[in-house]
Amino acid sequence: MTLLEDFLSGETDRVLHATWEVLGSRDPDLVDPLVPHAARIRRATEKLDLGGLIRPNSANVDFALTKLEHRGQGLCWCEDYPGPLHWDPEREQKEGHVRIVSTSEPGWSMTYECECTVCGRVFDVEQGDHHFTWWRWRPRGVKRGT
Repeated sequence: MTLLEDFLSGETDRVLHATWEVLGSRDPDLVDPLVPHAARIRRATEKLDLGGLIRPNSANVDFALTKLEHRGQGLCWCEDYPGPLHWDPEREQKEGHVRIVSTSEPGWSMTYECECTVCGRVFDVEQGDHHFTWWRWRPRGVKRGT
């Protein structure tokens, strides 16, 4: 089965599997074949009841589709940070996606200044906690080194 088939299947488990594969990947070989099908995927998934506890799982599908649309527009991977609240700056730095420039004092409500390692865009990141730890990314519009 391909990710496109999963998205179009109408089956919750398969749609969510494809969603998380897209959200978790920066592999052009995985993401790029889906780009021309973003509108088709959106139509096929928009009325599905995908469940969700804290927020609807359909929001994650929307984030994945926005990622495909951004990719189709030739935008940097970092354009997706302001969407979902699951992008942990520490993990993103370990993956080589960002460089943490500075942080506030450690704690549950700390802040980060992060720089994209691809395009140099700078983000202010707020960490919070309500049922789970989350991170809100706000682009400054500044690109360093360009």
